[in-house]
Amino acid sequence: MSPFAGLVCWGDGSPTSEQEQQLVAIMARRFDGQFHIRRSEHAVFLTPVSDPSCDGALFAADARLDNRQEIAARLGVRVSIGDAALVQAAFAQSGDKAIAALLGAFAFAHWDEEARRLTLARDCLGQRSLFYHRGDGFVVFASYLPDLLAVPGVPRAIDETMAAKFLAQDHNERERTLYRGIDRVASRTCVAVTARHAEIRHYWAPRLDAPPAYAREEDLVARGRELFDRAVARCLREVPRAAVLTSGGFDSSAIAATAARQGHSDITCYTGLPPDDLDLAASPFTYFDERPPVEALARLHPALRLKFVTPRGMHPLYENCMRLFERQALPAWGPIDKAWFYSLEDAIEADGHRVVLDGAVGNYGLSWAGMFSLAALARRGKFLCLLREAHKIGQARDQPLGRVLREDLFRRIAPRTLQRLVTRLHGDDPDAVGFFSLLSPAALDTLGLRRHWKEDQFDPRSRRFGDPRRFRAGLLFDKFQISRDIRAMSPMLRGYELRDPHADRELLEFCLTVPETLYRREGLPRWYVRQVFADRLPAEILQERRRGAQNAGWFETLNARRAIIESEIAGIAASPLADRLIDVPRLKRLVSAWPENPRDLRMRAGEYRHGLDRACHFGQFIRWVEQRNA
Repeated sequence: MSPFAGLVCWGDGSPTSEQEQQLVAIMARRFDGQFHIRRSEHAVFLTPVSDPSCDGALFAADARLDNRQEIAARLGVRVSIGDAALVQAAFAQSGDKAIAALLGAFAFAHWDEEARRLTLARDCLGQRSLFYHRGDGFVVFASYLPDLLAVPGVPRAIDETMAAKFLAQDHNERERTLYRGIDRVASRTCVAVTARHAEIRHYWAPRLDAPPAYAREEDLVARGRELFDRAVARCLREVPRAAVLTSGGFDSSAIAATAARQGHSDITCYTGLPPDDLDLAASPFTYFDERPPVEALARLHPALRLKFVTPRGMHPLYENCMRLFERQALPAWGPIDKAWFYSLEDAIEADGHRVVLDGAVGNYGLSWAGMFSLAALARRGKFLCLLREAHKIGQARDQPLGRVLREDLFRRIAPRTLQRLVTRLHGDDPDAVGFFSLLSPAALDTLGLRRHWKEDQFDPRSRRFGDPRRFRAGLLFDKFQISRDIRAMSPMLRGYELRDPHADRELLEFCLTVPETLYRREGLPRWYVRQVFADRLPAEILQERRRGAQNAGWFETLNARRAIIESEIAGIAASPLADRLIDVPRLKRLVSAWPENPRDLRMRAGEYRHGLDRACHFGQFIRWVEQRNA
């Protein structure tokens, strides 16, 4: 990864010596003095490697292209030139059209001295990060958020509305960050900045009306396999040692199996396990131990090396969140669940891996569960098939037919306004978030969140409705921007890059054309992916209908943190901003009524695992920002 930063001044001004010196100091710390400074009259770019320039422009890019040979041939240049140079050549030749043709991970900055225009862009999945601030007569940008925050003149105040959305788990915002005056370049977005304004535009959009690529199911299965094989090969290009975050689910296990099938001999699977002495009741819908399916995977593919990790207690980054904030300048989306992964990340980092593969995007792509299948049958007028499929779903879930039709049909096809009306008729507030969040109820009105949520089409009750392709495309390419930011900064946070074969754009475009009724059939969710991976996964994984419960011992970790949470409440209440955003009285009540029995704590996961833990963590983040600013 090649992070970069830069500064542009408008009018007759040039970057001040203080601003430039600060940027230089930042990059010197980041790269031990090994970086390059390139200047024009009104701009300065800092990169860890020397980038070429053309037509009097400054250019910097962090790129890993999947279709570099195709792009080089189209441009008529040598394929041996670097990916950053290919990105620049493509952009110089045909602008947005060329950016849309780039596959892989990239972010870049381009300064046109003659036009006085700065162009910033980011790949379609947001696999590289890029942030910027427009100040009085200048704009400063950086691919690593802590670097941008360290530049003089860049504000570090929290955006109160964005903070409230974070607490409410509203992940629909694209450009605004948690910091007032700092924007991100969102996925599949190009930003053209001039002295007067910033023009934000999509350079690419998924085609949501594309017909299925094939009429026969077996051809759709074969094409899914082909594209996934290519996606794994792309992610492992020039990677001699492969590390895979592996669970007993389809997505990550298929990555490990495919890597082994492609002849990679050095593959280590890192799997988290619950402690042996953890008291967990059996569940017909959930399994807790990933060891049996992962060991079955290794028996089928002997090239796989297994490394089991059992996280215990509090990880230092969870015990002292301030250390985490110093590293990424952002809070964790799900702090207690992220804390579970820290032990796995420690093991990977200790083993010296530079690239780690995971299957984070799979649930919205190849292994989509098909939750809109009944709605798809209804739209096609297949009502007898609909009733038969609903009956099968009810049998699998042990639910009556009426409930299945309500949850899997009405909630998928009924307009948002009608669903909100039904919620009100049941005596509930459709905008209430109290069942999973400790956002202060007063903030709903004082910050105008109801209006924001209507504009954003955010549903606090997570009702998923509308066109399935549009819904999935939004999840794949537009939402969860803060999670994309943190993931994209992983090389600077952990020293290794996270790659996901399921995030291959060509694979995802194909998955959006697969009929919804193939994703769930005979009441079986993920029917399609079971067919695609039938040639590489063991029966223990293919036939599993339950979901794996990662971080099964979260309640033990939260219990261990109880004293820290109790000690933090006074500090949170003392912060005017935190006190306005967080329902501190409720936080105190939850701590006072803390269940002594771990099983009782597990039964109240919405309040404690999600609401209380996130509120306390975010309150600490607010205090960290305020202390830095002071």
